[in-house]
Amino acid sequence: MANQTFQDWQCVISDDASTDKSVEIANEYQAKDPRFKVITHSQNVGAANNWNRAKDNNESFATKILCADDYLYPEALSNQFNVLKEAGTAIVFSEREIIFPGGKKLYPKLPLYSKNILWTDAFKYYIKSGRNIFGEPVTALFKTDVFIKSEGFQKEFEYSLDTSGYLAISRGKEVTFDKSIVGVFRVSKDQWSHRLKDDQYSHIFEFINHLVTKEGIRVTSTELFLGKLKVMVANLIRVTLYRMMRDK
Repeated sequence: MANQTFQDWQCVISDDASTDKSVEIANEYQAKDPRFKVITHSQNVGAANNWNRAKDNNESFATKILCADDYLYPEALSNQFNVLKEAGTAIVFSEREIIFPGGKKLYPKLPLYSKNILWTDAFKYYIKSGRNIFGEPVTALFKTDVFIKSEGFQKEFEYSLDTSGYLAISRGKEVTFDKSIVGVFRVSKDQWSHRLKDDQYSHIFEFINHLVTKEGIRVTSTELFLGKLKVMVANLIRVTLYRMMRDK
């Protein structure tokens, strides 16, 4: 965060009862720069509750969730802030790169199908494509006031946690897709997505069913079937990559 060209920010480091030296390191940043603020939990509250802490005393224009292993490029906040203000939408999603434990970096482009799009159309495309069209948390910047008024990130959708938050924030509004690369998603064996690797597709199925039955996203039975089939194929590829990581 400290290297951002956009300087008017606050970084809240919310430690969810870690057992390593995370808090000690975070406190060092806080001591050096008042824009860093450290909050802690006496016991683990889970990712959803931890991410939703971003609502507390948040008077900023926009908010970004950044996982511990991920990082932003220097122009990230400046670029996304300007896009979000100009577009006037609820969320801007930008591109990211993915880096594996061995250092190999990939750039799997997200499906930029429109700059601004209604939330219903975005989630319809999400179902039909059978893949994460939004990217990981590092890709998203969203309006704080809209986030605070929403239910936020929903713990019942464990693997689709970030996507559930985007659903809540964008409901009834438009979102923006942007071509700039803002940061890096780091693949790690310690991530909960890695721990859920054998059940990821079933978690995504639950979220897709929620979109259709509860949120009213309209797709045909054929589109739903093919979307879920693509989810299973993507999960197989993901599990294979995780096993390759394990064997190295």
